[in-house]
Amino acid sequence: KLIVEPGRDSCPRLDQIRLVAFFNIAASGPNGARALTRKILGNEEYCMQIDAHMTFVQDWDEIAKEEWKKTNNEFAIISTTPANIKDKSNYESWTGSMQGEVPRQCLVRMSETQIPEYASPADGKMKNVEMPLLSHAWSSAFSFSKCHLEETTPYDPFTPYVFGAEQFARFARFWTRGYDVYTPTKNIVFHDYESNGHDIKEWFRRRRERLRRQALSRVHLFLGISKDSDIPNPEAAHANMGIYGLGKRRTLEQLETFTGVHLGKTGNRQNTMCINQAWVPYDTSISPLENMFSKPTDLDPQPEYSLRTDFVYYHEEVEAATDALVGIEAARQADPVIKTSNAPSTMTLFILWCFGLIVWCMLFVNHGGGKGGGRRRKKVGGTKDV
Repeated sequence: KLIVEPGRDSCPRLDQIRLVAFFNIAASGPNGARALTRKILGNEEYCMQIDAHMTFVQDWDEIAKEEWKKTNNEFAIISTTPANIKDKSNYESWTGSMQGEVPRQCLVRMSETQIPEYASPADGKMKNVEMPLLSHAWSSAFSFSKCHLEETTPYDPFTPYVFGAEQFARFARFWTRGYDVYTPTKNIVFHDYESNGHDIKEWFRRRRERLRRQALSRVHLFLGISKDSDIPNPEAAHANMGIYGLGKRRTLEQLETFTGVHLGKTGNRQNTMCINQAWVPYDTSISPLENMFSKPTDLDPQPEYSLRTDFVYYHEEVEAATDALVGIEAARQADPVIKTSNAPSTMTLFILWCFGLIVWCMLFVNHGGGKGGGRRRKKVGGTKDV
């Protein structure tokens, strides 16, 4: 339980808390965990994502909404790498050496996975700024936006065990759908960067590395770093790529120009200038739900929002996709040219399996209990006759 019954009075807003719990043995990295949050997303207007071991400033919720409204952008995302909690007093005190400063991510570097990564902690800062600044970086440790971001760009559950590289991957997905990231003018959360004794990638296991490589191949594919011919299993990499891939409002070429990163090439961004970022316009008639990879027969499983009923975008796309699937199925039933499968039914396979099991037992299972049979069983078990 989150809080035992006698302790409910100490948490007056306990009834507003929703959670998804599962055993740590089922953990598959940040993407898998954050993909589950859609199950507890209700009709909230604003959504905030944070890392673990964080501390909030006073009135953090009002401050976050004020920062978002300052952008005058429905598709704004307030985000930056949080400041270190050890420096909290220096940031907040009017006599502190960091008073008025906010960390800002500048450098974009190519990681060993060939996917761009941002510096953490942040390598830049801004001071005494009145308006949030457009940024080419996004931090999963702190992100505040309208909740329709979770409808148009949900976390991809098909990228398990990916850490670090998942930030640029999701940035590319929502940026091409028309979203923009802004660094706030104030620190809203602080992060505890002290080591807790656990390796950040300790859940990597040899048996899981194969899944991680497949996930990275999937990211390489939609970022244009790799082609189908470069990937061992391109069909798996393409699976459900629609809503989990890029949008159509902006292009990968525009993304490279905006971030200063040439996808598929090694090396760091040489120009780390963090000011005067130019906003990239797009055709507003294009929905943020329009997918670069569009296959109406490849829409299962779609993300489900069991508690959200007041959708902004998502329900329209789901209805259209459902209509398309119904039309395809109707055509398949009506068109005599389309052949159905000749494979045996599930019931037939089950009967054959039972029959085979009975025959196997009759041939190989000893029912007489003789000495010979006993010796054979003891020999297999590694014991000796007494």
